[in-house]
Amino acid sequence: MNKVVSRVMKIRFLMFLLIIICVSTTISHAGGGAASHGAKVNFPPSFVSYNDADIHGVGAILIHRIKAAPFNLVASLIFFAAILHTFLSSKFLYYAHKWKAEHQKEIETGKVSEHSTRLSAELFHFLGEVEVIFGLWAVVLTGAIVLFYDWHTFVTYISGVNYTEPMFVVVIMTLASSRPILIFSEKIMSRVAAVFKGTLAAWWLTIMTLGPILGSFITEPAAMTISAMLLARKFYELSPSNRFKYATIALLFVNISVGGTLTHFAAPPVLMVASHWDWNLPFMFTTFGWKAVVGILISNALVFLVFKKEMAALERKFKLTLLKSEIKEQYIHTEDLKTHLKNAEARISHELNEEFQRIKGAAEAATMIACEMDDTDCTLLAETFEQEFEDLKIRQMSISVPGLLPRDKRPKLSDPNWDKRSGDVPGWIIAVHIAFMVWTIANAHHPAIFVSGMLFFIGFSHVTWPFQNTVNLKSPMLVGFFLGGLVIHGGLQGWWIAPVLGSLTELPLMLSATILTAFNDNAAITYLSTLVPGFTDGLKYAVVAGAVTGGGLTVIANAPNPAGQALLKNYFSNGISPMLLLAYALVPTLIMGVCFLFL
Repeated sequence: MNKVVSRVMKIRFLMFLLIIICVSTTISHAGGGAASHGAKVNFPPSFVSYNDADIHGVGAILIHRIKAAPFNLVASLIFFAAILHTFLSSKFLYYAHKWKAEHQKEIETGKVSEHSTRLSAELFHFLGEVEVIFGLWAVVLTGAIVLFYDWHTFVTYISGVNYTEPMFVVVIMTLASSRPILIFSEKIMSRVAAVFKGTLAAWWLTIMTLGPILGSFITEPAAMTISAMLLARKFYELSPSNRFKYATIALLFVNISVGGTLTHFAAPPVLMVASHWDWNLPFMFTTFGWKAVVGILISNALVFLVFKKEMAALERKFKLTLLKSEIKEQYIHTEDLKTHLKNAEARISHELNEEFQRIKGAAEAATMIACEMDDTDCTLLAETFEQEFEDLKIRQMSISVPGLLPRDKRPKLSDPNWDKRSGDVPGWIIAVHIAFMVWTIANAHHPAIFVSGMLFFIGFSHVTWPFQNTVNLKSPMLVGFFLGGLVIHGGLQGWWIAPVLGSLTELPLMLSATILTAFNDNAAITYLSTLVPGFTDGLKYAVVAGAVTGGGLTVIANAPNPAGQALLKNYFSNGISPMLLLAYALVPTLIMGVCFLFL
């Protein structure tokens, strides 16, 4: 019943949305609309079209721009509603999990059907998924644009949004999370960690230091993916305290944000300004890079010292995990065990078939009595019973013992431990994967090229499947959806961000850029600064330093953050709390800010 109600509600909602769009579009076209199909649409309005060069004061400029285009305020209110939604996401997940647990108890006590669901729990779980929030509010933005303007205006705007970065993150995250790349990265970091005896502390410090710095060469999204997955294996699997979990992920976000500043092509906020301001590799390293490395080392040392006792306690778990792995590889004969288990399966299958035949015989005898009581066709009844019994048997075995079914009737099953298996990968496969990553990074500004490369990569992974993990596109696609929604909203925020940036001196500008980054993608902040006339070298430094410094404050602050959030959220009850992430990121952010200001 609940499923039917849910389906009806979804259909009604879609019909309601469709009616609104159709009616508003009709009205807009009937009245001439905001723009005809033949005219160029000035949406969002260009800065020049406001004619506010002679207006002084940020407040006066913003009021003038709202009066000139009232939709500016509507778009920003929708954007801030989406931001507020992200901060409430953990609350939605809390109630979703609570209601699901209550519903499960009702199922176990027989109060409700096992096939039922609690709609409120499913709805709140959907609303609590951080990756869908900005896409969800983009639907609201769509309706608002159509109502204020017309459908053509919306299509023109949405077609002009640059989705290269979201698409790149999807591809590079898919490549970086592949088994050959992870094993290669783990080998590199293991050699560094081995210098410090390969302890948990050595691994933690290596990942938190080397991972972000690698972001300057393999791009920040790739560095985030590799670092997050290695942290999951080496650190989060040991179940550290909630405080240590948040301190680590917040530090990772901050380090990744500044770690890409050693070069001019890897960090999105730097990439946005490098060509406009003629910033090259030597300039980035001498102006930003070395300061970022110093900040990373200080922040890592501080967090390590704060959690030194807990790290020592986790060290015992870490050593026990390593010891178990060594014992498994050296002393447990897996192939012999598999043989014995297969023989046991054959014996059980034989006994199970005998039991099925006993049940079938008894049920068939009871069913065939109908032939003696009326004129039922006995042959047809026997055939029907045979088919029904076989269908029921296969259906039940598919649920309880699918491995005992004939091979051609077994459902497709995936080994839950497939991605955790041990074993090496041939060097040539690792080399091909590295080539795919180099191809993607080299063509990062050409989606048609790097997306085509990913399609070839998927084919190659299929051919070499014994050495691969399962290629799961769910997380990368959700992250891409998140970033796509963010750039759609972010493209309508320039009307207020640009005047704010253009009105400040160096120190206030750096602080403002840091704060604004928490509520908007830092690449958008630096891009908008290139549109502000008269920026001095000091102001250019301040806005970029502020943007990368604040890149770890929230999930939306830096493009790679959603990738890290997606890979590590399952280690946090009710997901990653944006407020706790913000709180634990404040100290590392302050350290980075001080390094960029005074070094």
